[in-house]
Amino acid sequence: MGFTDLLTSSRGPGVIGTLLALLVLVGFGTLYLFVFDEGLQGGQKKIEAVIRDEGLEIGSLKTQIQNAKDRLEEAGVAKAKAREADELTTRNAGLAKQIEELNAAKTAANEEVQKALADWEGYKDQYRASEWGSAVGNKMDDIKTPSGEVFSNVEVKAVDHTGVRITHSAGSKTIKPEDLPADLFDRFQFDLEKKKAIETAADAVFQNLTNDVELTNLGESGKGKLRQIETLNQEITTLNAAVVKAKDSIGRNQAAIDGKRLDIAREKTKKLSRAPQMQEELRVMERAARESRDSIPANESKIRRAKSDISKLQDEIREIKEKIAKVEEAKKGQNGDPATAPKN
Repeated sequence: MGFTDLLTSSRGPGVIGTLLALLVLVGFGTLYLFVFDEGLQGGQKKIEAVIRDEGLEIGSLKTQIQNAKDRLEEAGVAKAKAREADELTTRNAGLAKQIEELNAAKTAANEEVQKALADWEGYKDQYRASEWGSAVGNKMDDIKTPSGEVFSNVEVKAVDHTGVRITHSAGSKTIKPEDLPADLFDRFQFDLEKKKAIETAADAVFQNLTNDVELTNLGESGKGKLRQIETLNQEITTLNAAVVKAKDSIGRNQAAIDGKRLDIAREKTKKLSRAPQMQEELRVMERAARESRDSIPANESKIRRAKSDISKLQDEIREIKEKIAKVEEAKKGQNGDPATAPKN
């Protein structure tokens, strides 16, 4: 059978189909060798390895790109912070200069204030010296202290920060600044801090007088009177507190008494009444309230007497100090001190 017969024979398609199938298989085998065989491709790697490596490289490049972007963003933030830091530095420099200027202005203002205060104190000292000097010899019908003491036929003998020394119809007295009526306190412009400093310095006169019997005795006498004054001041403090407490309790006591009276009135309407016992309780409350109220003028009277005693003790202390000064002056003269020796 010839080739033409094979093509036209009914058995021809089977042979031709077989040949074509073989041809296709050979073609795919060759293609496979070229595509998947590393030796035929001229290298040692398979295509899967190449694809995998290329993918890894691409991923690495992407990571590098992202890292570069992150660094760029960080650089931008750092640049912004640097710019902000520069602005803050400039602003701080300006604020520091303002603070320096303000401190300089404050220092200048404080100096001006201190100068003004010193001028004011100097003016007040001049005023006091003039007013205190002109007050000596002034006569008044009376002086009434805030505590209620009244001094009649008054003549001013001296004025200083420790008070006003006067004579009056019943003797002499030194009235402390805080015990003067407001008009005299304002007129004489006392300084209570200076008063305290003067008294503290004056009390030192009674110290270190052990080298002479007479001076020692005077010093001990003065210190004893100072202790009496301290005791009296403590007593005055206690009495003042009692007066304040009693005055504050007047309203409360009266309210409690009124409440008890109402309770008694209601109790009397009951069959089994405690009214008699409550009446006794009321009498106790009324007695306590009366005693508290009566203690006010009694304690105020004690305060006035204590203040009067303090004033007398202060006058006695002043006299002791004058005696100490005279004794010391006389002893200096006896020792031949030319500055203090008596003249013939």
